[in-house]
Amino acid sequence: MSCTESTVPVKCLKCQAELASPIVCTGCRTLYPPPQSADYFDLLGLQRNYVIDESQLTAAVRAISRKIHPDRFADQPPEMRKLATRLSAEVNQAMTVLKDPVQRAAYMLELAGGPSAAEVRDVPGDLLAEVMVLREQIDEAQSSQDAQVVEQMRSSIQARRAQALEQIASRADQLAAHSDEDKKEFRRLLNSLKYFDNLLEQVAADPLARASGADNG
Repeated sequence: MSCTESTVPVKCLKCQAELASPIVCTGCRTLYPPPQSADYFDLLGLQRNYVIDESQLTAAVRAISRKIHPDRFADQPPEMRKLATRLSAEVNQAMTVLKDPVQRAAYMLELAGGPSAAEVRDVPGDLLAEVMVLREQIDEAQSSQDAQVVEQMRSSIQARRAQALEQIASRADQLAAHSDEDKKEFRRLLNSLKYFDNLLEQVAADPLARASGADNG
């Protein structure tokens, strides 16, 4: 999808019905290739906002998917069946990206012309040093079989991740107006989430399993 401002058709060229999505007319079922300027929000007929009503997202996907499902075009020419298959894949991908808060934020950064994770790899401030300390503390708590401390650390890390996600949510809708440096900082916030996720994985499920496994080995 293009990251430019969206210019999408508003009416069906065949029956002139209003289009909820630029890829299908819900009236006459005419299919259209996705406009190059359309993004995932456009495809699903949603406003480009970070906060999404999940029930609205699901309803939009279901309504469009029913109209474009390849089985509906089994008796159509090959190019129409191919287009239906392509559109179904696009809608499924849009659903996957927009449903996940992290993927949605990264996508909005992409739309705003911000850097990718490959372009900006660092994280905010002293987070790496903090992560190293937390890993050592987790290892120590697991080695000493202190489940209470491990659980406390899990809660603390979850809170830190939630705080970073709140910062992301508060900035996502204004990304287009932000400076390049602000967009880099937004990317750093996104990058930080994987470190919190890795820490949470370290203390997930049975917090003492790692230490027990080491003892048994």
